[in-house]
Amino acid sequence: MAETINIPEFIKLFTSHESRLRAFAFSLIPHWADAEEVLQEANLIMFMKFDQFQLGTSFFSWACKIIHLKAKDFRQRQGREKLRFGDEFLKLVELETVELETDLADRERLLNICLSRYRQMLYLRYQRRLTMQDVAAALGSTVAATYKAMERSYKWLSECVERRLATRGLP
Repeated sequence: MAETINIPEFIKLFTSHESRLRAFAFSLIPHWADAEEVLQEANLIMFMKFDQFQLGTSFFSWACKIIHLKAKDFRQRQGREKLRFGDEFLKLVELETVELETDLADRERLLNICLSRYRQMLYLRYQRRLTMQDVAAALGSTVAATYKAMERSYKWLSECVERRLATRGLP
């Protein structure tokens, strides 16, 4: 490990990709506890070798390579498994995951924009108590489109509450 590691940069990059890295590890290792073990080992290596990471390149791709190698080591240690995927298959999974990363990141960003818009609409209407005309104007939308969006949000929120009530608040 380098004498000075940029810990804030590592944390920023790691946390922004953590959920996708976890999903990647689970795609390589079929058992949850085993995947968690591999992921923890890989996370430690990522931190220790962060000085070797080239800032400005894809952290996700770099991290996936480390997870892939740790998964491969794990599978070799667990050679007794009846169902095992070969290295070639797992390499294809890795390549596909890395290729999809940009698309998934874009989708996540757009989803956050959409959710933000719904939150803003509901905030304006119910916290600020604006009229629908004022909400539409604040959002740069038509009144009709705002009514439709509000109707969709009512339906979705109502169904969500009903589902949670049916399962007694379980996620």
